[in-house]
Amino acid sequence: MPATHAEIQMIVGSGLLSRAFARHPGLPAGVCIYAAGVSNSACRDEREFDRDRVRLETVLAELPRESRIVYFSTCSIGDPWSQDNAYTQHKRKLEEIVRDRGNHLVVRLPQVAGETPNPHTLLNYLYNRIVRSERFDLWQRATRNIIDVADAADIVIDLLQNRDMPAAIVNVANSRNSPMTDIVAALEQATQRRAIFNVVDKGGDYPIDVGAIENALRRCAITFDGTYLARTVGRYYGRR
Repeated sequence: MPATHAEIQMIVGSGLLSRAFARHPGLPAGVCIYAAGVSNSACRDEREFDRDRVRLETVLAELPRESRIVYFSTCSIGDPWSQDNAYTQHKRKLEEIVRDRGNHLVVRLPQVAGETPNPHTLLNYLYNRIVRSERFDLWQRATRNIIDVADAADIVIDLLQNRDMPAAIVNVANSRNSPMTDIVAALEQATQRRAIFNVVDKGGDYPIDVGAIENALRRCAITFDGTYLARTVGRYYGRR
């Protein structure tokens, strides 16, 4: 017999996000966590995007209408420098598919820190360059938003448990953007290795509105203070 709404507790995906939710004890019933997708934000392969879309549409077609889907998108949709990016445009299209279905929560995430072999994440890219003493370009005016995957999972679970978010799009992100120079410095501190880079006069900063998660942050006792970046980077890269 097919699963009923009350029995649904589905996690789609096998990466960093899906693992964080799979081991979280607070995931409510009647929720589908859709944490699958194209893992490389620099991807331009339409075949990969098509496979991702078909997989999402298949899950939506099989999910009971009364069950809620949590879809993970990207905060870069709000980045004025990323509007022409193929990955960002793809994410925007998939957001529309989820919103048309109803009973959803679209979670836009920034750069997520955690244990993952994916070489395409920003932190893994920088880490690999630093430990291999490989030179890279550092955009001195660029900033990035870093959040611990455990904190992201706690916030999303809290939103679901407290019904703070009806059908909505919400940014689950750090309240502070970090300059790329600070991110590299945090990795240098964690690895005890000096980064070798060319300073490039590029990049910019764009704000991410996190007002919708203020109550969740208080309930979860998450504070994005001046030590958050170094603590988060050290947690995942200091013991490798």
